[in-house]
Amino acid sequence: MAIITFAQVKGGSGKTTLAKCMVAEFTARGAAVAALDLDPNRPLGRFFARIPELAHVEVAVPDQERRVSTLVRDLAARFEHVVIDLMGAATNDTQVAMALSDLVVVPSQMSEDDFRGGIETWRQVEEAEAVARRPIARAVLMVRTSSGAVRPRVEGFLRDTYAQAGAHVCTASFGERTVWKEMSYAGWVPHLHERGGNAAENFSAIFDELMGLLAARAAEPGPLAA
Repeated sequence: MAIITFAQVKGGSGKTTLAKCMVAEFTARGAAVAALDLDPNRPLGRFFARIPELAHVEVAVPDQERRVSTLVRDLAARFEHVVIDLMGAATNDTQVAMALSDLVVVPSQMSEDDFRGGIETWRQVEEAEAVARRPIARAVLMVRTSSGAVRPRVEGFLRDTYAQAGAHVCTASFGERTVWKEMSYAGWVPHLHERGGNAAENFSAIFDELMGLLAARAAEPGPLAA
């Protein structure tokens, strides 16, 4: 069982698109998955309702009666995996969600603002790990990158800068593709409807790498030293 959170204090970084894709990939692989939507616009439920293969996915949202910690534990008790889409801000709810997570993915586009937001989010995950007193797998995922064979100079620069700041960056990246923009209204999801296509293979590579990070985390000692 894994609780996977997409977090970035800067809005518009791609968290929601990645959360949709993660749920779709788990579904395509036959895993029971639910979602927790902390985006104020609540996009996940509307999206899943448009896709027959995803219409069954349970999406929880917090309210005055049901707090984030309660919802996460309830979903984790009933499903193999839980995917959390955080809002683009640092709040108590986002900190609680990260502390309960097994893996936190920090999306970062090719901009200084995304980099600064990514580093701030990375530090917040480190704090959440200290609070939880257990290892939390985490990685920066470069998004909206060129889908060509040659890596643009700016991507290489940002990868190096993240590494210098102590952040782990996924080898795979989420390529810039029209299909990701059209997915929300077209009702067509690459990894559900064209498994052998380039877009589906792109996300499958990301998924496999993230699952590898989870497996490595699971092999680490449990509670962190005080």
